[in-house]
Amino acid sequence: MRAMQDNLGESSENPLRTKRINRGVTAAIGVILVVLIAAIVVLFFIVTPYAVSGASMQPTLQDGDHIMVLKVGFEIKRGDIILFERPGSDYPPVKRVIAMGGDTVSFDGESYYVNGEKLEESYLFEDFYAEDYLSVFDGEIAKALEVGLTLKSDELFVLGDNRNHSYDSHDYGPVRQDRVIGKVVNIY
Repeated sequence: MRAMQDNLGESSENPLRTKRINRGVTAAIGVILVVLIAAIVVLFFIVTPYAVSGASMQPTLQDGDHIMVLKVGFEIKRGDIILFERPGSDYPPVKRVIAMGGDTVSFDGESYYVNGEKLEESYLFEDFYAEDYLSVFDGEIAKALEVGLTLKSDELFVLGDNRNHSYDSHDYGPVRQDRVIGKVVNIY
């Protein structure tokens, strides 16, 4: 009889215990879902990881490096590295902003100038202006840069840090600011 009472006693506690466990599991699942949704929102709408493809930003960025791009709430300044959309490109290019709307950019065959001041570019390889860079430097953009190309208020002039191996504004001209996806905030 005692064994029967013990079993009855245990079974009367089980529903209460099961209820507590269910509440705990439900709360844990709820917390996990909230964290997961928050992470997805952050990763897709605020900060997004990208992999660097190519050598155009060497030595700053290497092929295969990973970058975090801030997509909202950023201000672009000269020297910033940005990711942007370019028509006809399979992947969004990553380049450095050297001039902004209202600036005048010029190139004398060796150095870039912004508003008449030589651009100090400590991030470049020492001898990047080899003949292969200058040989592709022709056309309308090159002619405009000889006398000075003044950017419209919504334009950016972007260049790769590896000038010999970069397809950038010296080839296709300024980039409109509405094409900017985001600003690089971390390299890992």
